[in-house]
Parts: sequence; structure tokens; C-alpha cells
Amino acid sequence: MPQVKPGIATTILAPDPVGEGFVEISPNKTLFVQKLTNEPPIKPEIVEDLQTVEQVFDYFKPNCDVELDREDGSTIKENFTFAGLGDFDIKNITNRSDYLKNLSLENDAYLKIIKQLKSNKSLKNVIENPETKQAFVSALKALVAELDEADSK
Repeated sequence: MPQVKPGIATTILAPDPVGEGFVEISPNKTLFVQKLTNEPPIKPEIVEDLQTVEQVFDYFKPNCDVELDREDGSTIKENFTFAGLGDFDIKNITNRSDYLKNLSLENDAYLKIIKQLKSNKSLKNVIENPETKQAFVSALKALVAELDEADSK
């Protein structure tokens, strides 16, 4: 009986001694393939002697222009470059963008406020009572106005 050679993304039990084998992607992994440059592909390019992933990134220099939406509906354009697999990590992408860094800081501040609202009993009591809540909101607005005035000086 002739032996059937497995195809791509299959488990190879007995790899062909002349070629490379492909191993099945485990169910808890995701393979993500995307064009990472803005230049249109002209034709497939064979590049020899690239031995590591870093060499591939160094040779092709993948980058991507993105438009990020702001709260007011406007957009901001940014270019992200990738020099290695670690550059795709959300923290690394965020750290390379001033806009995303600011959003991340705002998100962290909001999460801290929510944590305080859930755990601080005194603050919880102030917010549950409509009169004390209004007084607290007025005090916060006065503080914001004072901070804005100090910034403008």
C-alpha cells in the first residue's frame, strides 16, 4: 500500500528525510497571517541565507500605517514598525504610540477609581445619597477648575 504524504498543517509521523516537516498547530494556538507593509506585492521574492526570525524582520522591515479613532470622532494616523515577534505584544505597541499610551493611562486611572468606588465605604455612602453626591461632584468640578487655572499660568 503506497504511503500518503501529509500536507501542510498536519502531524508528520515520519518526516521526509529530504524536506522539512510541518507540525500541526495545537488547538490552543492561533496562526495569524496578514500583510505587514503598505507596499503592494510585486512578485514573490526568494531570499536565501535568512536563518532566524530576526533576520527576516531585519530584511523585510515590516511596518503598517493605522488610523486610530479619537473620542471626538477624528482620527490620528500612526506608523508601527516591527523588528521582532515581541513587537506585536499589546504593551509594546502601546508604548510606541503617545496616543495609545495616554489612553492606557486614562484606562488605568478609571480602573483605580472604580476599585475605590467598590471598596471605599465612605465614598460609597457619599455617592449613594443624592445631596452628598451633588456636593462631592461640585467639589470635584471646583478642583478641576482650579487645576485648569493653575495650568494656564
